[in-house]
Amino acid sequence: MVDEETPLTGGSPTLGQKVIVLNIERIRFFGLLGGAVLLFTGLFVSTYAVNFPVKENPSSFWDKLLHGAPSDFDSTQTFIYQLFGFNHTCTLLDFNPSKTIAALIIMLHTLPCCFFVVCHYLRITAQTDPKYANLQKTTVILTPIQFIVFIYFYMVFVNSPDGEYGTEEGMHKFTLHYLPYMLWQLGMLLMGIQQCWFIALKGMIPFSWITPLMMWRYVQFMIFLFIVYSWFCWSFILGSPAWDTSTPMGLLLAKTIMYGWDIVAVVVPTVMAWYESTDGNDTMLVFKELQ
Repeated sequence: MVDEETPLTGGSPTLGQKVIVLNIERIRFFGLLGGAVLLFTGLFVSTYAVNFPVKENPSSFWDKLLHGAPSDFDSTQTFIYQLFGFNHTCTLLDFNPSKTIAALIIMLHTLPCCFFVVCHYLRITAQTDPKYANLQKTTVILTPIQFIVFIYFYMVFVNSPDGEYGTEEGMHKFTLHYLPYMLWQLGMLLMGIQQCWFIALKGMIPFSWITPLMMWRYVQFMIFLFIVYSWFCWSFILGSPAWDTSTPMGLLLAKTIMYGWDIVAVVVPTVMAWYESTDGNDTMLVFKELQ
């Protein structure tokens, strides 16, 4: 019999429920911070434990760490260095044991980011104000892309760029290594677009001196960097380099784009996520069995 104690959802009043209050921007912050943990760990392990190119009698880990023995990792011999004329930050993660450790630590980045992507989708689509209509339509498309490219980011560790430079096999291995990284970059770009759009509409920009127009310019610059970065890498893969990195100016430009992307796509969102997490806009997750 239905009475005043019967739940409107049809569930039993004896089943109870679990309520979790959290701030998803804090989750995003820790996910983005996980990328820094990954790189610093890779730097440490590559410096003290990686033997590349392989030597018959490398110094031990402890000799390097405690007694100042030189590192057995020569980054100038990597495929990436020989291809571009300089190393990307991922070079720190490409050789064992650094690669194996990095493949575990990357979960500190991908799992929180995937959790955020799902929660952010729910947060946006739950808005009832008509001004969110276009963002909600776009979110239905952007969210699955972000989730998939983040969760498969680990493929950069499966496809190591450790082939011989100048060979078709070596370039093939690098291409398979670069693809999941480029898609991860796309995911970060889409997250940036979605996030800037949302906080601008909601009036939650954490710094009073930042205007919605400035946010839009930031997004445009991020799109520009992604396009140039991708064009640069693919031009080398296809055998027609966009510009000569053997010159000081060409090398500086290439490094500026690489590190500029890291700042714009990772460092800035990390800072924004922290300040956004302090505004009290928490989220409540309710778990309740219906029968």
